[in-house]
Amino acid sequence: MTATRAMRWLRSSHARFIGLILLLELVFGGALLLSVTQLVHASLDAADNAIARDTRDTLLEIGRQDGDRALASAVTARAQEESDAVLLLARADGGRIAGNLSGWPPVIPADTKGVKAKLYRIGDTDALSYTIVATRLRDGRRLMVGESTDDSDQIRETVERTLLTALLMALPLAIVAAWLVVHIIDRRIGHIAATAARVGAGEIDRRVPLDGSGDSFDTLGRTINNMLDQIGALLAELRTVTDSIAHDLRSPLTRLRTRIDRAMLSDNPADLREAIDGISREADQLLAMLATALEVSRMEAGIGRDRFVATDLAAMLVDMGELYEPVSEDQGRTLAISIEHPVTLPVHRELLGQAIANLIDNALKYGAGRMTLYLTVEGDDVIVGLADQGAGIAPEREAEALRRFGRLDPARGIAGAGLGLSLIAAVARMHGGDVRFDRRDEQFAVEMLLRRPA
Repeated sequence: MTATRAMRWLRSSHARFIGLILLLELVFGGALLLSVTQLVHASLDAADNAIARDTRDTLLEIGRQDGDRALASAVTARAQEESDAVLLLARADGGRIAGNLSGWPPVIPADTKGVKAKLYRIGDTDALSYTIVATRLRDGRRLMVGESTDDSDQIRETVERTLLTALLMALPLAIVAAWLVVHIIDRRIGHIAATAARVGAGEIDRRVPLDGSGDSFDTLGRTINNMLDQIGALLAELRTVTDSIAHDLRSPLTRLRTRIDRAMLSDNPADLREAIDGISREADQLLAMLATALEVSRMEAGIGRDRFVATDLAAMLVDMGELYEPVSEDQGRTLAISIEHPVTLPVHRELLGQAIANLIDNALKYGAGRMTLYLTVEGDDVIVGLADQGAGIAPEREAEALRRFGRLDPARGIAGAGLGLSLIAAVARMHGGDVRFDRRDEQFAVEMLLRRPA
């Protein structure tokens, strides 16, 4: 069981995260170790080379001012004084004139600004490492000066050991830091998971706790809370819709049942035919109600956007006005068309036409006086609205009127399903806008705001 848990842990995101932190620590530490080591090496090599060049330049100056004998004497004196340096004045063929080397080493060029080599001085049993500069004189002789790198090598080794020790000491700290980070992430995710579990258990009012930092976890928690708020609103709407369906379908279903019972008790063909016609009308009304509810749900799900076509909205409103003008006259009402800004907009023609028809139907059923179907532009929105001189909807009941099957008390005595305004709102949202109610100049207006594409 322990081995299984260990394998599962090694495959977990925690192990991968800690492994990633360790890998980054090794890469960064290795790069730092390499760069610092190279920098130290370069600095020490430059220092050794500078000392060797200074000694060579001093000897060359002695030779120029005091002659060849003085140069040989100076090389001999320096070789005796400095136990950690090599000096050699040699003939053109490499033979020794003065210094602490028996002859010119074949690996050293006659002219070099700096090269490293291991050489045996006279009397030494072990070769030592030197940084060497060499110069060919005008008469063919050669002068070599070398500075021992023993001190530099010790400094290099000390720096490398120190950096390596620091890197090894940093690894446990990296593991602890990674574990703390994983623990913090686990704790934040744990709050989100606990909230999701409580919501899944039915506590829909639970929300992810926020710390106000504005970090990614806070943003995620806020997004989840907004989603839960939306889900809660949808559930509340679902309860309302269910209650409304139960209330509004009870009457037509009762009438349907009554007609069926009467038809079963009657033997008169005329009565049967009349009952069947009544049953058919009731069934058609129920089917239309359910079809409209389904259409609203499809629009709210975004289905149908692929059927948008560029449409002259002004011409569309004129056509709708001509279609409803006889119906308006029959009820003693007038329907005027107002086009402030002709607009061509990509829309779903059938659904937008149905929404405009619903605007006119609602005004005919619940409004009063002159009706005006208008088209205008407001910023990025194209407004299609209908205004009349009726009382309209009270501001505190606007949200209720927009719900599916939401019927206000004055409307319950009029045939309908309470889907007209909800379909209008769904069409507006499908086109990137919304519905708003407007009251001005003693008129009440319902407006669809359709967003114009950028």
